Amino acid sequence: MEDLKKAPRAFKVLVVSALVENMAFGLVIPFLALFMQNDLMLALPLIGVVLAGYTVAGMPSTIIGGMLADKIGRKIVLMSSLGLMSVTMLLYFFVDSFEVLLLVAIADSFVGYLYMPAANAMIADVIPSADRPRAYSTLRIAWNVGIVFGPVIGAIIVAAYSMRLLFVFGSAILAIAFVLNAVLIPETKPKDTGELITFRKVLNVASDHPFLLLSALTGVFWFFFSQWLSVLPLYANGELGVDEAAFGLLFAVSALMTIIIQLWVTGKMARYRRSMVLLAGHLIASLGFALVFFATDFYTLLACIVVITLGEIVFMSIVSAIIADLAPEAKRGIYMGFAGLVQTSGGGVGYLFGTWLLDTLPDKAFVWLAFGGVGIVSAIGYPVFARIVRPDIENPRERPVKTEPALD
Repeated sequence: MEDLKKAPRAFKVLVVSALVENMAFGLVIPFLALFMQNDLMLALPLIGVVLAGYTVAGMPSTIIGGMLADKIGRKIVLMSSLGLMSVTMLLYFFVDSFEVLLLVAIADSFVGYLYMPAANAMIADVIPSADRPRAYSTLRIAWNVGIVFGPVIGAIIVAAYSMRLLFVFGSAILAIAFVLNAVLIPETKPKDTGELITFRKVLNVASDHPFLLLSALTGVFWFFFSQWLSVLPLYANGELGVDEAAFGLLFAVSALMTIIIQLWVTGKMARYRRSMVLLAGHLIASLGFALVFFATDFYTLLACIVVITLGEIVFMSIVSAIIADLAPEAKRGIYMGFAGLVQTSGGGVGYLFGTWLLDTLPDKAFVWLAFGGVGIVSAIGYPVFARIVRPDIENPRERPVKTEPALD
């Protein structure tokens, strides 16, 4: 709270908006795969197609969102995304077939993925480099406060009414977030350099090899972490007998962990080389997914979720700050968008591969050893990142003292 009191207004509004809008996602996300399976009666491969379609539609959107944030401003992109998401969220209420669901999911994804490149760029605009890890961690805490309340409210709605009503409540909450941004948030985009922004120039950021490698590693992270939203609820319900309301509580516990210890972890991780922090988070989360192989009921699954969440908290404590530090001022939106593209691609492949694997394997539990193994093997990339990145990015304590003015 002391940090927020001293922060620029743009950051304060982003934090409040993140809390509000993630209540909408918390209402829906824990129950989405179950909605497709139990309400629409879709087979596992079709659920994978919808989730993959959602992700593929978001891939160009992250790039477009970054380009627009650098060209026309952060605020207009944030408002457009939230306003259109309110509409697409409501459309889920009327879905009655696989084909309609796929179209709605694609539209929802495209408008939704515009948001994050603009939000991340706005934080980089107004927060000095040394304070960015705490700023991005504070934003994650706000998201997770929403996630704590969302699944609990969602579980009550599902128990009392139906899953479909979740989308109506979610739409209304996103409309509130839109009004917050429209009325209160200022524009923070740095002065336009006059440089023409094209897709070719967006793809040229791949010539920044440390940034490209980090993006690829975060893509792998989201490849196995996406199972948290796709395969895990289906596996927990079908194989472990965990019902919809109980699974929503797992989301709430994970979010509560983030609220309680995220800033503390971020402060502790600042003492270590950044590649080693990312490596530790990546390995801990991978181990958590592998341990689901041994889960037999709600409580053993909860123990796995605690390990997964701890890995996520460590990993996320600095990854956005590293990307922001790597990005030139005039290309912050593009860098955030490109990283989002790679992460979204990893998640999309993970959705499709995970549901296919769950449907194919005779013993469903082995899916967790597969994803845990991918995570553990891929962690070898972090020592390589440490060797090619600039020393001041790897260890900010070696950075020369420099004052960065904050915009308000």
